[in-house]
Amino acid sequence: MKKQTNISVLLLALICSLLMSSCAKSLLITNGAKDNKPLIFNNEYKTSNLEEIVVEGKAFCGIPSFSKNNKNNHKNGFLFTFNGVEIVKTKRVLPILTLVAYSFGSQMAIQRVFGKKTETTGISKYRLGFALSYIIGLPIAGILNNFTWNNSALSGASATLNHRLVSENPNVDLFYYPKYEINKKNVFTDGKIKLKYLFVQDASVKARVSGATLIHK
Repeated sequence: MKKQTNISVLLLALICSLLMSSCAKSLLITNGAKDNKPLIFNNEYKTSNLEEIVVEGKAFCGIPSFSKNNKNNHKNGFLFTFNGVEIVKTKRVLPILTLVAYSFGSQMAIQRVFGKKTETTGISKYRLGFALSYIIGLPIAGILNNFTWNNSALSGASATLNHRLVSENPNVDLFYYPKYEINKKNVFTDGKIKLKYLFVQDASVKARVSGATLIHK
């Protein structure tokens, strides 16, 4: 009984720590003097402020969306830095594998929490069978996986953003002074508890960039 109680406390502590450590984030990233903008623009380039671009992403139980996060999956724009802030693309197979591992781990923990019973034959069996304990443990596994891979909604955002900058501005030769606003939503977004974010992730990257077009003489 003591062992079962310890397992329950451990699971509760783990979930609480993950929830408390995963805060909604809003990052504003700008480029100043560190940008690669040419120092000589005199009579060589025509400059302009480009239209704002917003890239959105979603994830379920830590697994990047198969629709939103797959846009421009196999297309490249150009090498573009986020001022040292890198939005890494999450390979979908990794959160899928950890979800499977969490599922079996939760299933075994649930069985131990409910304990065993002794049959009339003298054989001890778990009170909950594999199927039922797996179903009960699956939501716990989903929550743990969602917070383990808490950047999955941003997966592929940088590649999509780069591609859109190039494809939507075909006449621009140079991109400079970018400003990025990165938003992530979770359970405690806007000071309110939103239970759907136990399993779901929403994120967006908003970019405002200036462009320069070479003047052909």
